[in-house]
Parts: sequence; C-alpha cells; structure tokens
Amino acid sequence: MRVLHINATSHTGGAARAMQRLHQALVEQGHQSRFLVGRSTHPEDPLVHLIWDEVAGFSTLGNRIKSRLGNQLERYIGIHPWANQNNLRISDTELYRWADIIDLRNLFGGYFNLWSIPALSAGKPVVWRMPDLWAVTGHCAYPYDCQRWKTGCYCCPLLTRQGQQIVEPKPTILDGTRRVWRAKRDIYSRSCLHVIVTTRWMRDQVSESILQNARSINIISNGVNLEVYKPRNRAETRRQLGLDTDAKILLWAAGGKGNYRKGYHLAYQALEEIQANSENPPWLITMGGEEGWSHPETLQRVRHFGYVRDAEQQARIYAAADAFLATTLADGQPQTALESLACGTPVIAFDIGPMPELVIEGRTGVIAPQTTAASLAKAIQASLIEEDRVSSLRISSRSYAEEHFDLRVQTQKYITLYEGILRESRGNSSG
Repeated sequence: MRVLHINATSHTGGAARAMQRLHQALVEQGHQSRFLVGRSTHPEDPLVHLIWDEVAGFSTLGNRIKSRLGNQLERYIGIHPWANQNNLRISDTELYRWADIIDLRNLFGGYFNLWSIPALSAGKPVVWRMPDLWAVTGHCAYPYDCQRWKTGCYCCPLLTRQGQQIVEPKPTILDGTRRVWRAKRDIYSRSCLHVIVTTRWMRDQVSESILQNARSINIISNGVNLEVYKPRNRAETRRQLGLDTDAKILLWAAGGKGNYRKGYHLAYQALEEIQANSENPPWLITMGGEEGWSHPETLQRVRHFGYVRDAEQQARIYAAADAFLATTLADGQPQTALESLACGTPVIAFDIGPMPELVIEGRTGVIAPQTTAASLAKAIQASLIEEDRVSSLRISSRSYAEEHFDLRVQTQKYITLYEGILRESRGNSSG
C-alpha cells in the first residue's frame, strides 16, 4: 500500500507529528508513504515533496497572474479558486499516480487549493483527518459557541475587532465567511471523502455539518507512545527536576501564554484565588510559551521549563505533577492531556467539547462544571485534598491511557481503515 500524505508542514506542528508517527507505523508493516507539503524543515528528506516543485511544470503566465490575484483576494475574503492555480494539477503529477490512497491533513495556511479535492477524489480514495473544524466553517478552526457553521456562516463574530484577537487561523481583512462556507459545501458535494476524527464529540459535530454526507466518518484517537510517556517514581523524578518532593504541584502546558483558546487567563485567575485563600498553595510548573508564566507578577511558587522538545524530559515533567491543568476552551483532542494520563497524572479540565471523554470523574481527573476561574479553583482544590484519592487517580489514569491511547493500536486502526477503503474502491472499479 502506498500512501500520499498532504499537509502544511512535513515535521513541525501537531498534525505533522501525527503524520510522521503514522508513516513510521506504515513502514514497519511493509507499506510506503510520502509527504506532499507546503513547507519543510527537512528538504533533504527524499520522501518529502514540496507542492510547488511537483506542480511547477504546469505553470503558465495565466496561472501565475491568477495565483497572484487569488492569493491577495484570499487575504481579504478567505479561500479563493484562483489562489495557487497550479495546485489544481496535483492529480496530473507522477507523485499522485504513484499513490494508492491520499491522506489529507491540515489544508489551510495558503499552500493548498481546496478546489483540487474533487479531482483528487475522482481518481484515488481520499481520507481527511480533521484535527479541528476548519473544514466545515467559513473561516475558523475553533468556532467556540457559534453554531452558524451548521447551516451557513455569515457575519462571523470571530472576525469582529474583539474576535480577531482569538480567532484561528489568522483573520481575513473582510468577512467572506458566507462565500467560503458555500464554496466548501459545493466542493464537498462533488467529492468522495472519508473523514477521520479523534473523538465522538468531533464525529457528532461533523455529522451536523456540510460533511455529513461524507463517504464515511471514522473515529481514530490520537495516540501516545506508552513506553516513553509512563509513570515514574515521583520523588526521584522531582529530585531530578529540582522540585520540592513534598509539595503539591500542578502542571500547565501550551504553545503560548497569550493563547486565549488554551485558557491561560482562567488558569492564572484560579491560581490567584487559591494563593489568596491558602496558607500553603500548590506550586505551578509549566511547559511552552515564549515568555513563560511571568505575568501576572502576583503569582508565586511558579517554575517555567520553557519549550521542552525531548519526549523523555516531557514525560518526567508530566510524572512529577499531582495534576495537569488542561484549561483549553476549544479543542479537538489535546495531545497534552493524553500524554499526562499516560504518565499517570490526572487531568483537570472544563466541561467543553471532547474533554468529558478524556476526563472522567473518579477515574482520570476532575471536571470544572463552569468555564470560570472560580469553578476551576474549586476543582483544583478538590483534586489535591486526599492523597489516597490522588494515588488512585494516578493508577486509573494510566490504565485508561493503556486502554484508549496506545499509539500502536491507533496507528493500526489507520492501516485497517486504509486497507478497507482500498478494497471497497477496487471492488467498485471491478464492478
């Protein structure tokens, strides 16, 4: 089996890392896979193909003019059929002919022409692994409480002046969500797509969207390497990290403290409240964020580890904590929460989106019922009171990770799905 993965990047970002893990599993089982990407930090890798290079032979003066105009229009009003004109010829490339199945990942980022999907799916089976809801909205990957994408985006609240501070991806200059949503609906109506999502919650969202008539909607969780992310002797791990072996310790991790979606503001407000009302408040350790947890200065007992790229070091930090604060306000399935559970560290989260599937009261952590700092503070305090309960949660968190997030099991599900889709496709062709 030969799989062609299409993604914005080859090695950086969550989607790329998941893609690389799947690639390794495919290779180990005797299959082949290659990458068609917008940009790469490993251009020397013979398996990585830049999309611009692959379609360069189809470039004409007319295409270059259209692309330049289309790329500018995309900045103003969202995806445009003229942008990246040469991408419409992906299905004519040798790389496309080599593949048995096309695996789509993140398609936004100014490198891909969505209007190429009908041609891609006409000649080969196409699966689309969706880490978020960008595919079904008029612009945003995370619509928060907005439900307009179910029936037709318009006057997007996330493209207003206030919303532009939190919207992902980068906001367009004008609101073109109605046109973009309708364009996506038309593209999908002319395509044959197999969708992959990570949680039941995501499947339910897609089932109410313009992709509800996809050929199939499949749930395959993110996976964790359970041989790396595992429980460790907590006292010894804390000594290795220079942490107090007897203190209560919370962990927070995300790409940047200014990321509203990760709930930084509610996390530090909750900790301020706890510190103001406790003689012995817990320590906070953090991973990620260019500036660390340096504001507000009123917070005490904070240790920031910065960006930690080494998986073994990440696992030690997870294992050193009593609980992990997954304060995300919108997500598909945060990888950090899975890694924490695999290390035996229970998770504290808000009752949003897929989080109740990961954080099960009495087994893997505590849910804060309201999305407020006060509710989060109560959940934190409740989770740290009884040591016997905390110890029980550590054991059951690891057990839950072993049952649901084993990387080997999840990657095998991809392979099984691919093989089933190929059998169906070949059966239809022979019929």
